[in-house]
Amino acid sequence: MVELELKIAYRHKEIEIIKSGGFPFPRSLTVYPSEVCNLSCDGCNSEGIHRKDGFMDFEVFKKIIKDFNIYGGQAVAFEGGGEPMLNPKIDKMLGLCKYLGLKTGIITNGTIYRPEMLLADWVRVSIHNPNLIPEIITDNLERLMKTRINTKIGVKLLRSKICPEPKFYFEADYIQIKDLRNCPDSLKDNPKHISPCGLTPLRAVVDYDGTFYPCPYFYAQENTAIGRGLLSEIWGQEAHKKAIKNIKNCNEYDCPFLEIDWDKLKKADLEFI
Repeated sequence: MVELELKIAYRHKEIEIIKSGGFPFPRSLTVYPSEVCNLSCDGCNSEGIHRKDGFMDFEVFKKIIKDFNIYGGQAVAFEGGGEPMLNPKIDKMLGLCKYLGLKTGIITNGTIYRPEMLLADWVRVSIHNPNLIPEIITDNLERLMKTRINTKIGVKLLRSKICPEPKFYFEADYIQIKDLRNCPDSLKDNPKHISPCGLTPLRAVVDYDGTFYPCPYFYAQENTAIGRGLLSEIWGQEAHKKAIKNIKNCNEYDCPFLEIDWDKLKKADLEFI
């Protein structure tokens, strides 16, 4: 939580632009290189949009990332959707980001180990049931820890009725614990907030087919697509503003912004949110 609050405070200048009605070009871009997944976890927010052939084309990725880099983008997070490491071109995607000097991160289910993962600045393995961790995941975590040079390796554990007090007994750089949502085993109801967050213009996400969305937590909702093309051409334009207005049930995908202790951030002049 403290880390998230510091990130928001760090972007104070961009937030000032948002307060005046502007759309600062995003520093970070969330990329879904795959809508294909090799697991079927209870409570998965993306299960309904998984597909057999949902891989981002490398040429599409290259155009998007070069444009993002030219206009001041600094970091790329490979997430899902599906499992990012299933994309057959993920090695080239990571290599291009490294070549351009972009910071990179990967969120993965841990079932796949590929050496190119260690081109990333950080890798976070999400574990659905900490009581029953498949051997392949613990083996892959061990390989990541042993073969890394500078990559930070983290683990996210989901807290639920089947595992109310997650424990992790293996080596990692950090452990993150979050609540399982949208599932009969959830300990908490998933909150819903109709009004979109004031920080939406700080976030950008692109799906496997090259479609941009205003935030990673809304890409599965209807009528929230900004469009395809280059981020520099569509960011802050009318289609972008319309997509934000079309967001419904804000936080349906458990957006972390709504967990921030805003009182602690008043010194950063963020009362507008």
